[in-house]
Amino acid sequence: MYIVIAGIGRVGFALAKSLAEKNHDLVLIDISKEVCEEVACEIDALVINGDCTRIKTLESADIESADIYIAVTGQQEINLMSALLAKNYGVPKTIVRVRDPEYKEVFENLNIDVVVSPELVAANYIEKLIDLPGIVDLAVIGRGDAEILELIIGENSKVANKCIRDLEKNKDYLIIAIYEDSELKIPDGDTRLKPKNRVIVLAKKDSVDYVRKLFL
Repeated sequence: MYIVIAGIGRVGFALAKSLAEKNHDLVLIDISKEVCEEVACEIDALVINGDCTRIKTLESADIESADIYIAVTGQQEINLMSALLAKNYGVPKTIVRVRDPEYKEVFENLNIDVVVSPELVAANYIEKLIDLPGIVDLAVIGRGDAEILELIIGENSKVANKCIRDLEKNKDYLIIAIYEDSELKIPDGDTRLKPKNRVIVLAKKDSVDYVRKLFL
């Protein structure tokens, strides 16, 4: 499939890398020239430095030929506007990332095919994992009340060199992934948290500062 992705941040990069490995034809758009240069060296795709809300940029991406348009920039207004433009060019499927779950229904009513909210995904993820052994004891986090953090474990961190099951029980966060030597791992209770490991943590919004201090 021919896929255009706008926004090459953490989400866009991971998505593009995965799709490239499956041999899809990709065009990546980002407003940052530096980001574009870095990504062009790592992913087999046409990378365009430009504003995805500009018709000229979308036409440079041959938007009329796209099977799917995905907007995952950090600004939901830009995601919506660019996706509507893509729809106007006849793109069969548009996927948009929103930061505020309350806008999900609004975007869907504007003819966006798929609306993705990290907060809603996070809440559903917790509901599925909460009863599994080895997972830190959590209360169910309400929709829209969570953030996903990416942290590097500090040498003197309170969690360094500890297994997840040995951490103090806490209902405000969940470790959902760990990068070790560039390899992504889904942790369990026996996973040891090593200094310099990069971890993905789901945390309640009012506990973000606490979680950062705990891991750094």
